[in-house]
Amino acid sequence: MNKLKKNYYVKTTAVLQLIGVIAAIGGWLIQQPLLFSNILFLIGLFLICISIIDVLLGAHLLAGWFRHKKKGETDEEYRKNKLNLKKVAELKNKPIQIHRIGISGLILGVTYIVLAIIITW
Repeated sequence: MNKLKKNYYVKTTAVLQLIGVIAAIGGWLIQQPLLFSNILFLIGLFLICISIIDVLLGAHLLAGWFRHKKKGETDEEYRKNKLNLKKVAELKNKPIQIHRIGISGLILGVTYIVLAIIITW
């Protein structure tokens, strides 16, 4: 159980999944399944986009951008302030980190999209 708590927000995800199931059943009972399906689908897409943003933020995409010589800067100053390529390579070669918010958002997004598909079936 500790491993699950370490990887994603268990209680929050479970409660939000339960709210999604209640919304899906409510949409089916009110005879407005298409409206509730559209809402759940959009919320699911939004949560998956948040997960993608979380993955991209942990990917170190902007590490190692080249620094150009500034106007009035001498060659010695430029060489002194040059990037250390070994540190940049170590940073870039690290595995991609996915945080708890990203995994929780992905689980909720997939759940909401599946619920949206099921209630319009």
